[in-house]
Amino acid sequence: MALANYRDPLPETLEADIRRAFEMSFQLAVEQLDYADPKPILSFGLRSARMAGRAVPHKNLIELNKVIFRNNPQWDFVYDTVAHEMAHIVATRQYRARGHDRVWKRVACVLGATPKASGAFDTTGAEVRKPQKRKTYPFVCGCQPFEFGSQRFANFLKGSRYQCRACKTEIKPDLAKKEAFADLSFAKRAKLKVRSR
Repeated sequence: MALANYRDPLPETLEADIRRAFEMSFQLAVEQLDYADPKPILSFGLRSARMAGRAVPHKNLIELNKVIFRNNPQWDFVYDTVAHEMAHIVATRQYRARGHDRVWKRVACVLGATPKASGAFDTTGAEVRKPQKRKTYPFVCGCQPFEFGSQRFANFLKGSRYQCRACKTEIKPDLAKKEAFADLSFAKRAKLKVRSR
């Protein structure tokens, strides 16, 4: 799937609905929960294939995904999503709630949001992040090959030893596969040779 263009502005009526939902949910927090912190910052910069909105309480920020809102312009979706994120801001900053716990659910209900972790919505055209390929290093024991991730490899270079559970021999780098270690610095390659003996 191609990456969506997040630069296109929202339709004026949709942006007005989002801002109205933002003001309404904040006003409910002030009136019903005596919320006294400053109004959060509203941003339309969220790029995600699966999230319509995200609250960042320590920054007092609500980020919304323009592509998902364009796909789902219905008032029920708009209000529920914005109030959901406002509930995270209020519950975390005022009550020290975490995630979608009982306190957050109570705040979400007061603000008129569905007290669920997520909902179903159209994500057509939303950005899809390509998973990063994890760098691995070939290791071997007396009976089988292993792939060490970067953390285990770093631990090996620092002196950690690994033993195969099957054959009980030490697991060492497979130096026959030199290309796997080609991107290492000179110092790491030197350590690798010393540790492989």
